[in-house]
Parts: sequence; C-alpha cells; structure tokens
Amino acid sequence: MADCYGSLASALAYHEARGNAAWTAAGVDDTTREAALLRSSEWLDGVYRSRWPGQRTGGRSQARDWPRIDAFDAEGNAIASDEVPQEVEHAAYAAALRELAKPGSLSPDIVIGQAKVLTAVKGIVWTPLRSFATTEDMAPTLTEVERALSGLVGARGATQFLVRA
Repeated sequence: MADCYGSLASALAYHEARGNAAWTAAGVDDTTREAALLRSSEWLDGVYRSRWPGQRTGGRSQARDWPRIDAFDAEGNAIASDEVPQEVEHAAYAAALRELAKPGSLSPDIVIGQAKVLTAVKGIVWTPLRSFATTEDMAPTLTEVERALSGLVGARGATQFLVRA
C-alpha cells in the first residue's frame, strides 16, 4: 500500500478508537478498505496539494505528495523529509471511511451551470449559484479532515508564508 497514506492496521486502530463500526462492518474486506484508502489519499493530494508546505521529496516521480522537504507545520516545527505527518494519515483514514460507505462520494461529478440553491421556501424558488462558481465551491468539505489538517495547512484560499529565522 505504498500509494496510500497510512496502513490498514493504523486505519483500524483509528476507527476503533472513534467507534466507527462501518470500517469493520460485515461484508467489508481488506481489498475494499485498501481501495477506499487509496481513493482518499488521492483525494487529499488533489484537494490539498496547493496548501501543503514544502515540496515533494522525490519530485514529480513520487506517487503521493508526502513525504516532503522544507516542510513545517503551522507552529513552525520542521517536518522530517522522510515523514508523512500523522495529521495526513488521520485525514486519509477519515476520508476513507466516507469512501467506504459511498464510493466516489469525495469526487462527485459536478455541472457548475446546473448548481442551484433554495432561496425561498414558500412558492419554492431555486436560484442558480453565482456564474463564477468553481468546482472547488461545489466539492465536499469534510470537517473531520479539515480539523485533522488544521495544524498543517492554512485555511482554504489562504496564502501562508513561513519564515524561519
């Protein structure tokens, strides 16, 4: 499982500690869990790539975005160049549970022009989202993942500059 963040054993411990019984539900095997963990790892890289600190240790040939060089956490602590932070692994486990329950739910197909919001209940009125909405505006935000990564990445859309003296 080199293409995934974490391991099945650590994912099991993570979900058992949180009472997430769906991870070990009847009919769910390791192959299914591995696939969900791979999809969640790919999703994390796709969503957070621009917010990760540092650069990939192995450059473009590296399968995942971690480990990284010149990376620091939000408090300015150096992250070893051979380390995948625990925050990233925990985020992968949290996202994998969602993928396990509903494969593809992290990366739904979106047609921006058809996105609408309910703006009036009486008489039911749907209003199209602003014309400049992006796929990022429509993508799911997992609060558990955001919390897990909060000590590692800045807020969505935020620019971070870390200076080490």
